[in-house]
Amino acid sequence: MKAPLLPRSRFWIVMWAVCLISCSPLPVIKPTDQTAATVRKCRQPFLDTPYRFVHAIEAALPGGGSGTVLGITVFNPESKAIHSAIFTLEGFVLFDARYDGKLVVSRALPPFNAERFAEYMMEDIRLIFLPPEGRLLTAGTLEDGSAICRYEGNQETIIDVIVHRDDSWEISTYRNRYERLRTISGFSVRDGIPGMLELTGFESRNYSLRLKVISAEPLSRETIP
Repeated sequence: MKAPLLPRSRFWIVMWAVCLISCSPLPVIKPTDQTAATVRKCRQPFLDTPYRFVHAIEAALPGGGSGTVLGITVFNPESKAIHSAIFTLEGFVLFDARYDGKLVVSRALPPFNAERFAEYMMEDIRLIFLPPEGRLLTAGTLEDGSAICRYEGNQETIIDVIVHRDDSWEISTYRNRYERLRTISGFSVRDGIPGMLELTGFESRNYSLRLKVISAEPLSRETIP
């Protein structure tokens, strides 16, 4: 009879460690008598005019793979349209997709042609650049004084938007009160633009990305491609 892959004690240690990472309960929200001001604070991460961003993207993927690519994102908050492309450092197009009510993928080379990659990527981009569309459930503060707004997402998910006192922010999605799906953090914020973004996916979306802003250019609605 084959020996188990892991001794029982080590198996439960591994499972406990995995749960510590993904089984993160929702933060406790302290009520506030300034709900309107808190909701305005929670809108700070989201720009209200069209922009073109260029990021250097460092990716750490399951299995130890990693690499650096360039990402270009154009979005329009009014129409909620998004155009995103990924390039090699030499300028070769690896991925190109648009979302304007419907996802259209123009190009997707391995590994960016993986099942549901484009869908998940657009979900991440929408979380970063567009405010949650779902119903506001509650707003208040955390123990450290950070503003937090909790929204009802689609497919029975919960979205937390947290803005800290130094204007850095976090956006997390949960499947329920204890199962975190992803967290996006914005750091070094100047004029509403985060100089660095960190994305972490959990469960089946296990990945880690760091996006360093190279340029952020406001666009007129007439010049949006």
